[in-house]
Amino acid sequence: MRNNMPRFSTIVFGAIVLLAILAPLVAPFGPAQQLDIVALKNRAPSVTHLLGTDAYSRDLLSRALFGARTSLFVAFAATTIATVVGTLWGGLAATAANRLGDGMMLIVDVLRSVPRMLLFLVAVALAGALSPVWLAALLGISAWPAISRMAFVLVRDVQSRSFVEAAHAAGSAPGRVFLRHIAPHLTGPLTAAGTLLLADILALESGLSFLGLGIKPPGASWGNMVQDALPYLGSAWWTAAVPCACLLVTVFSASALADQLQKMTRRDETPVPGL
Repeated sequence: MRNNMPRFSTIVFGAIVLLAILAPLVAPFGPAQQLDIVALKNRAPSVTHLLGTDAYSRDLLSRALFGARTSLFVAFAATTIATVVGTLWGGLAATAANRLGDGMMLIVDVLRSVPRMLLFLVAVALAGALSPVWLAALLGISAWPAISRMAFVLVRDVQSRSFVEAAHAAGSAPGRVFLRHIAPHLTGPLTAAGTLLLADILALESGLSFLGLGIKPPGASWGNMVQDALPYLGSAWWTAAVPCACLLVTVFSASALADQLQKMTRRDETPVPGL
């Protein structure tokens, strides 16, 4: 089971991403299409509607597929923003002079102390409803300090190794030293951290949409699907079970993949590269 879990989680996560990309082709109905508000309200799963319908007679399979498309777009975009900005800031702070580097990391610590929810509340109060693009930008901005701290520690650790000191002594330019000798040691740990951050942002985006701070109806998101299903938990449990199951499986597979990447990073750390 332990040996097959990485392969299984990779296949599951890859299948979810592929279905999200192909949602317009795979989904039998539109995500906001109301089929029959009276006759098809909260219909149980059937041959015609494999996952049932919700209180607005919308097909849950279609909404789940388009919800995956929205949630994964937000998560991937936010993770990319956080990883790129955090790595650049942390790398610059680690290679800068001591006082400048410490000052840059002090800014990171101050930003990490600001509650995320406060940032989201202020953004919603100022801008109203957030589009997926702006939501991804906001989530990425709120997440980059954690990646920055990790990049700072990694770069400082690699800088202290003998092969980096030897490269400097041989007269290699700082940029060449960073790209050839330091950057390869950052790829594995930051990829694992980014995958774990992706799972965290997926859950956070769904929570924000559930609270009404993220994707607004009729736009499809796993979080607002759960919000729409709350009044009908007793009579139409599948309307909440479908988005919850989608979120649970996706976050679990992404977390398992991140865990395996971390193990591979520790196992495959390369020895001193050539100068």
